[in-house]
Amino acid sequence: MTSTEQKITLAGKCAPQQRILSNIAEAGIEAVELYTDPQWLERLDEIKRVCEPFDFRWAIHAPNKGFQPERLAELAQAIDAEVMVFHCIYWEDEWARLVEAFDGVETTLCAENITTALESLPLMRRYGFGRCLDLEHVQLECAGLNEEDFLPLIAESTHIHLTGYVHGGELWHTHVHHSPEHGERVLRLVKKAGYSGMIVSEARARHQSLDEFRRLKAFVDECLARP
Repeated sequence: MTSTEQKITLAGKCAPQQRILSNIAEAGIEAVELYTDPQWLERLDEIKRVCEPFDFRWAIHAPNKGFQPERLAELAQAIDAEVMVFHCIYWEDEWARLVEAFDGVETTLCAENITTALESLPLMRRYGFGRCLDLEHVQLECAGLNEEDFLPLIAESTHIHLTGYVHGGELWHTHVHHSPEHGERVLRLVKKAGYSGMIVSEARARHQSLDEFRRLKAFVDECLARP
């Protein structure tokens, strides 16, 4: 999963469910980004119990509604999450409270782009957030991927969301091997940019079988091994 210059780690993404986490582990994938919602965060003890047997590198995606920074900080600390991803949905005073909640927690806070690739910049400048670059959202914004423009964005990113989606297509939230030609191009760009970090395959629940994760890992391994 590595080149000589960089360390790129494939991650699956799922809710904190033992069956799907077991599929990811059995497929040989080393990292997971946990999906959360307000209901899951009311069951922190259950999440911790489910995650404890797995030796993954962890990231967490904060809910897209509600505001539970203290619970997110507790979860990040409990599973040693390296990255915590947020959508830009909070008021200014809420961002300040969130940053305070994570004081002393060894987790990199990242803002994910939704409508524009520059959306993360205010939080990066004010609070030192990293950028979570979502490539499906970029394609929706820009009607594709322009290599010259996006190599610097990729290089500056802390965390990346992958997708099998191609602009104008219908493969929303699928693994990159569902669009092999496009998926290979995206992985080539990530590698060419010199990016190091997790690349998270965001796929719907129906694509979270053991077979799908095995196919995903084989495809990504093969693409990244090419010169």
